[in-house]
Amino acid sequence: MTKIRLTKQFAFEMAHSLWNYDGLCKNIHGHSYKLDVTVIGKPIDYESNNKQGMVMDFIDLKEIVNRTIVSKLDHAYIINEKSDHEKLSELNEMFERHDIVNYQPTCEMMIIDFA
Repeated sequence: MTKIRLTKQFAFEMAHSLWNYDGLCKNIHGHSYKLDVTVIGKPIDYESNNKQGMVMDFIDLKEIVNRTIVSKLDHAYIINEKSDHEKLSELNEMFERHDIVNYQPTCEMMIIDFA
């Protein structure tokens, strides 16, 4: 059976700032992200399998991506651990949802992290 690609799009809102950057993106700013997740495989062809005809059940894909990425990042502030981030914990009212990462939180580096 032929391998196919199955893609599901997810959306979330997130803020970040780029440490040691020489442009406006060094300041806190936000984006509306659209994340396309693609799985590749052969559809299940066993009649006894209740997922017959599927590469992956969308319910399972949505659960994995929402649990590991979207629920963690939606309406959160992402910042590089090299920045002066220590005071964030004192500002819980506005920065309750934040994640300190060990990379520059660019779109490219976040995709590598997700993968």
